[in-house]
Amino acid sequence: MNQPKNLTFETRFGNIAALQWGAGNSNKVLALHGWLDNAASFWHLAPLLAQHDIEITAIDFPGHGHSDHRAAGHTYGFIDYVTDVQAVIKQSDQPVSLLCHSMGAAIAVMYAAAFPEQINKMVLIENLGPIPPYQPGKAVSSLRKALKLWDKHSLVHKRFYATIEQAIEARQVATPMDADIIRPMVERGLCETPQGYHWRTDKRLKLDSLIRLSEENIQEYLAANQVPTQLIIGEPKTYALDFPMFSHRLDALNPEQFKQISGDHHLHMTQAEPVASLIINFYQE
Repeated sequence: MNQPKNLTFETRFGNIAALQWGAGNSNKVLALHGWLDNAASFWHLAPLLAQHDIEITAIDFPGHGHSDHRAAGHTYGFIDYVTDVQAVIKQSDQPVSLLCHSMGAAIAVMYAAAFPEQINKMVLIENLGPIPPYQPGKAVSSLRKALKLWDKHSLVHKRFYATIEQAIEARQVATPMDADIIRPMVERGLCETPQGYHWRTDKRLKLDSLIRLSEENIQEYLAANQVPTQLIIGEPKTYALDFPMFSHRLDALNPEQFKQISGDHHLHMTQAEPVASLIINFYQE
C-alpha cells in the first residue's frame, strides 16, 4: 500500500508524471502539491487514505518532480497550472475529488469555480488563494522587476550535492521536518549527474510572475465555489496564511468544514495521521 504506482498523463503541453496509491479504489481523488514540492509530498498521507477505499493520484506539476518542463522561452504563469489540471481531469471518466496543498489549493479553487460539475469534494490544506495578490499602485514596478529577472535568468545548474543526505539537509533549512518524512519528496526532486545531484525543478519557477491576480479576482473565485469544501490549516497560523485579507477570503469561500490542527505549513506530511482522519470523515459524509 505504501509503494505507489507510477503514471504519466500525456497532454498538449507535455507529459505530466504522477504517483497513485490505492489503484482501483472507488473514490477517485486528484492530489495537487505546493510550489517547489512534488507528488511525493503526499507519500505519508495517501496510504492512510487508500485504506478507506480512496484512490489518490498525485501529479507533479510541470517543472516539478518527473513532469516535463515548460518549453524553452516560456514562463510559469500561475493561471497556466489551471489548464494543466484541466488536461488531467479530462482523462478521467468520472468526477473526482481534489486534495490540495498550498499552491495546489489555490489552483484547485480556480478550476472548481469554473467546472464545479467535475468535482465531487475539495480539501484545501494551508491555502486560500494566490499569495501575494496584485498590490494597487505597484503594477508597473512589479512588471519591471519581473522582466529584469527574466532577462538574466539561466537554466544552468550551479549547485550540486555529493549525496542525497546533503540535499535533504539543504531542503530542511527551507522546510524543517524530520529527514525520514521529507526524504521521499527530496528523492523525487533530485537528478543524478556525474557532478552530483541537482534539483529537477525548473529554475524558472523561482522567477517573479509577470502579472498577478487582484484581491478582487481571487475573492470572486472563492465566492463562486459550489463544491463541498474542507479547509485545514495549521495552528498557530503559519506564514502562508498570516496576511491581512485571510478573514475576508475565508468569508468568501465559506467552507463546509474549517479545521485547525497543531502543525506547520506542511502539516499533511508532519501530521499525516490527524490530517488523514479529518479528510476521511469529510469524504465519507
